Amino acid sequence: MQKKLLILGSDYSTVHLVEEARKMGIYVIVTDLMKTSPTREIADEVWGVSTTDIPELISRINKYHIDGVLAGASEFNLESVRTICKQLNLPLYCMSDEAWSTARNKRKFKDLCKKNRVRVATDYTITDSQNQSDLDSVVFPVVVKPVDKSGNRGMSYCNTKEELIAGYKKAREVSENESIIVETRLKGPEYTAYYVLADGDIVLSYYTSMHHEPGEADNIYSLEYMTSCHLKQFLKEMNNGLIKVLKDAGCRDGIAWVEMMYNQDGYFYALEMGYRFAGPGIYPVHERVSGFNTYRWMIEIALGEKHSSIDLPKPLESAYVECVGAYDLFANCSDTIESIVGLEEIQRLSNVVIDMPKREGDSVRKHTNMGIVKIYGRDCNEMCDTISYINSKLRILNKNGENMFIVFDSFDIVKKEYESGLHEFDLG
Repeated sequence: MQKKLLILGSDYSTVHLVEEARKMGIYVIVTDLMKTSPTREIADEVWGVSTTDIPELISRINKYHIDGVLAGASEFNLESVRTICKQLNLPLYCMSDEAWSTARNKRKFKDLCKKNRVRVATDYTITDSQNQSDLDSVVFPVVVKPVDKSGNRGMSYCNTKEELIAGYKKAREVSENESIIVETRLKGPEYTAYYVLADGDIVLSYYTSMHHEPGEADNIYSLEYMTSCHLKQFLKEMNNGLIKVLKDAGCRDGIAWVEMMYNQDGYFYALEMGYRFAGPGIYPVHERVSGFNTYRWMIEIALGEKHSSIDLPKPLESAYVECVGAYDLFANCSDTIESIVGLEEIQRLSNVVIDMPKREGDSVRKHTNMGIVKIYGRDCNEMCDTISYINSKLRILNKNGENMFIVFDSFDIVKKEYESGLHEFDLG
């Protein structure tokens, strides 16, 4: 009998999940309140039920004999997935409440890092933004952020007590948790380690660096790509400790990732973890390098297939000459998308995969990610050449005919980093 998979939402990675599930011969249903989306358009069936309407979803899952439930990169939708799967005893990769809580709470993650001697930024105990003794203990500059928000929501960089007070209030306004993190501000490039998990065994799958276009906000990363720069140091100083952190958190199956900063003092510092698909995840093009299909892995788990250590991909231990990346199309203004030009030409490229939930007529806020172009390159030059071609063809236009996405073209920086990584492994 054909298995049925329900996917909650039409956010990032959901279109790839539908594509892969259908290749596997699975009947795919998508539900959300979107009018249209690439995910909905290729699904076998669409429900117009909110991902928060748990009683109705449970009723339909029972009525139509759904075998598994999954979501994309949205933590919000994954909360619903967890609630539904626990109530119906359906397969769930993130069954552990402690693991899920640690992934969503930066304080818990920092505490586990400290326990396992993984380096993290110095933090300060602030019980009240007006408490003078608390403020006097802080050595500036610092970062202020809520423990329970991702995507830099509620985060502030502070250089004075006045800025700290304002940043603390900003974090509290968006957070459901009274605990606010105030920690030393690190300065340097960010890297992310991606892991695959099977029955408690964990391996490093790939490792990326993030880049913003000079002149834009430091945390608006237009490009994330697989590099080997500082990889030897990461493997020696961080990897084993982070695997212990994930195990201590209770992560046993599925996928996870950890963001880090390579500080100007020459050391890595762990920032936060995720126990889900990453928003700009390069999973579909990474498969062309590693042979590992992340989407199939997660679909199999959602449908009850058990993975063991022998199913895990080969752990990342050396550099890749091949180069894959995700070009994130962040909005440079708050506006409405009037038209998207050139997308068909980009889609014809054999080395790209497009994930673009935003459509003509959609309103977006400044720095909203409107879409992701995931790119495979035989080397860094081919990846950068592809981005250059995208920049020449693609336009996301407002009613005034102005392009709405931040154009990334700082290729010299990326190529230099890429070559540096190859030299570390004597491949350059």
